[in-house]
Amino acid sequence: MTAASDVQRLVEAATGLDIRPRARRWAHLPVCVLDAVFSINARYTSTISVCDRYAKHQGLVPHLVDVADFATVAGTTAEQPVDALAELGRRLGPDRFAAEVLENRGRTSTRGGVLKADAAVRYAEVLADSGVHTLGDVTTLLSDLSRLDAVERQLRAVPGNGGHDVRLGYLWMLAGNDEQVKPDRKVLRWLSRHLGHEVDVPAARRLLAEAAAELDRTPWELDHAIWKAA
Repeated sequence: MTAASDVQRLVEAATGLDIRPRARRWAHLPVCVLDAVFSINARYTSTISVCDRYAKHQGLVPHLVDVADFATVAGTTAEQPVDALAELGRRLGPDRFAAEVLENRGRTSTRGGVLKADAAVRYAEVLADSGVHTLGDVTTLLSDLSRLDAVERQLRAVPGNGGHDVRLGYLWMLAGNDEQVKPDRKVLRWLSRHLGHEVDVPAARRLLAEAAAELDRTPWELDHAIWKAA
């Protein structure tokens, strides 16, 4: 358990935040994959551009929807399965996919990292090969812990996972799991500043979950409000 004093400090600090339910969502699992991979150690505006370019190339209209309109795309024939991202990436190869479609040659690491375009395609291949094709399949996967463990082991092996599964948890968060958070550097700095001591990723996850429960909010809502404030 997290120290009760830290949870209380976070609850008090959160009173000044604009905490709201999720308003918009990606309507296609391939776009969630691209967001999860490209957002690590990058400005989020550049990640949005990558997602928008992919959606335009694939004719995904719309690809970002209001939560109220989510079911008009997800779960219908309009939703693109992750297999399409895997197939496009294999057909073009990492270099062409990065340069011609995504227009982003960012790498998972500045030292020996692979193209993020390559990592995203590998993510898509793991998901497709595991029977996780759509956002609805993600919901099913998350309820099957033994199967989830097997899929996550494969996803961790894709270059760029880093410590503490931040990228992996963020994928599930983007796919609609409001119990997941993305304690990136902005969020960690905010927490450390308000709590008066350094906070690492595991501690941040516990703090956000416990404080969100105290506030009668979801961990995603609290995490996102902190991210916006930071």
